[in-house]
Amino acid sequence: MKKAILSLALVLSASLVSGQQLTKEQIKAQKKEQKALMLKAKEADKAITAGDPAGALNTIQPAINSPLTNKNAYVWYVACKAKKGVIDAENFKRSQGQAFNADLLYNSSYDIFDYLIKCDELDKAPNAKGKVAPKYSAEIMQMMYENRNQLFNGGAYFYNAEKYNDAFKQFDMFITTTTLEPLDTIPAVKDKELNANAAYYASLCGMQTENYANVLKHIDRAMDEPSFKENATKYKAMSQVQLGDTAAWLNTLKDGAKSFPNNAYFYQSLIAYYQEKNQPEQMTKFADEMIASNPENPLFFFVKGMVLQESNKPAEAVEWYKKTLEKDPNYESALANLGLCYTLLAQKYSQENASTNIKDKAKIKKDKEVLNGYFQQALPLYEKLRQLQPNKVNLWGTGLSNCYYNLNMADKLEEIEKVIQKAADAAE
Repeated sequence: MKKAILSLALVLSASLVSGQQLTKEQIKAQKKEQKALMLKAKEADKAITAGDPAGALNTIQPAINSPLTNKNAYVWYVACKAKKGVIDAENFKRSQGQAFNADLLYNSSYDIFDYLIKCDELDKAPNAKGKVAPKYSAEIMQMMYENRNQLFNGGAYFYNAEKYNDAFKQFDMFITTTTLEPLDTIPAVKDKELNANAAYYASLCGMQTENYANVLKHIDRAMDEPSFKENATKYKAMSQVQLGDTAAWLNTLKDGAKSFPNNAYFYQSLIAYYQEKNQPEQMTKFADEMIASNPENPLFFFVKGMVLQESNKPAEAVEWYKKTLEKDPNYESALANLGLCYTLLAQKYSQENASTNIKDKAKIKKDKEVLNGYFQQALPLYEKLRQLQPNKVNLWGTGLSNCYYNLNMADKLEEIEKVIQKAADAAE
């Protein structure tokens, strides 16, 4: 039988390539082979009734593979019943607390949908007279509905087993069924929460395998579930940039920054991009849009200060960090950056204005007052940071050391240098 199928395939291939018509002998051989394959399909159907679905699958396989019979709805209908029998057998074992083959169960649950879709398509195709008279619609719908949730369970099973490609296939098919006739008319199939779960985990599978097209395939559906939206938006942006879609990536980052202002990924990615492209005006515009969208959120004011600071405008950044601290006096990043800006302003003044003429005592006095003024403003900021985060020496240690040194606070300087050294030794 296998040899005959191979021979027939070669004949069909040759006739297609050459464009020649089949001979009478070839047509006769085709009909004979087709009849034999259809008898195999009927034999498989009987095997299902006899309780041997696995044997039925082996028997029906040549008919599925052959172009002579794989356009026949009945062939696929028998294949569907055989797959269902395999699934039912494993499910029965599971329900009885017996050992069952999970891979076989869930792979079969996936495969049956391929069979059901093909069967439904052929079953609804017009006959030779142009009429549509489906025979199996009701049974197809029942099998689809019975096995749909097993796709979700299969996705979970393979995901937990870290077989992410297999898990993606299951979740992908689960979501695909929401638009399949006749399942698309069933309210339970449209359940937003369950479908959002499947979409989210399908996207996670794509992230795990670095298949970014798979991440994006259902990511928007995952956002229907509020608890997934933040991470889903991040994965969407990460995938878009990996696939080179810069315009879409920037739009997603902007949406993410406005929707999830406490997630640094979005605004930091935007700022890094604008810095790389040397587009400070775009950074400023972005910060202004964020402030306009939520004027009560201190983060947006902080970002505006950070943009100005990164644009080498520390004096302007100071005002925005102050506004940040008006909204939240304990905003640690604003405290640290504001202290740094005062230090930068002191350095800038020293470089541009400090007198080197030791005889100009009035100028030296004025310069010292200006410089001390900057460090006196920075000092309480760093001291507050130390109070808020006593263990984060890297956050305030250097700043305090600079302040104590420039303000001639020798005792304080000695103490802070010991603290910094102790932290450095502990880190080694």
